[in-house]
Amino acid sequence: MWAHKTLLLLPGIAGVALAGVVGALALGVTGLWSGAVAGDIALVVVAILVVAVFATFFNAVLIVAADDALRGRPVGIGAGYGRALRRLPAIVVWALVGVVVIFFGSLLLVGIWWAMASYLVLPAMMIDGVGVREAMRTSRRAFRAHGGDSGRSSTWIALPVSLSFFPSVAVFGVGLTAADRVSGVLAMAGAALWLAVAVTVTASLSGVFRVRQYRELTGRPAPAPTLPALHVSPVE
Repeated sequence: MWAHKTLLLLPGIAGVALAGVVGALALGVTGLWSGAVAGDIALVVVAILVVAVFATFFNAVLIVAADDALRGRPVGIGAGYGRALRRLPAIVVWALVGVVVIFFGSLLLVGIWWAMASYLVLPAMMIDGVGVREAMRTSRRAFRAHGGDSGRSSTWIALPVSLSFFPSVAVFGVGLTAADRVSGVLAMAGAALWLAVAVTVTASLSGVFRVRQYRELTGRPAPAPTLPALHVSPVE
């Protein structure tokens, strides 16, 4: 990430795009709201599926970019989106499968297990070009063999968001109830920006970690990253 700042830009682009998609869908669902229970539930389900497809697509782009960075290749935004678009049918299938399984899995209290077992599905799909079924097999094998390591590493990677969430919510609440409107708006904007930065860093770290772990577990480890050397003057 030190050498490839684009890895921090991609989650920001995804966040802005997803916010636009969610806003457009919210307006659309509100405009089509009929009061009929079955029809309204169908609208909400369709909106959730659309958001899931977009989110999965942006995650796939980040996986592609992380793989290029770890292999020492140039990281290009356009190239990443192009490669993800070529895998769009598989991405759509995986997004729909993921939403359905997580929903019913949550009802059966196996949603967390499913999320961990499918952790490496996208890297398998995007790096090796396999289908959803084969990617799921690969991810489950890796989870059974190294599930504990994945869980511990994922916990550490999530620290930026974990440590920022509650302080951001607290500052946002202070700003929301502030008597001075200007200072309140500044506090809320600062809290939102703080949390957005934490989410961006976490998303980038997660993408790099998933790719690196997938390559290591499939016997093709990425070379160690080369950090820029620090310049030391003769006097120092």
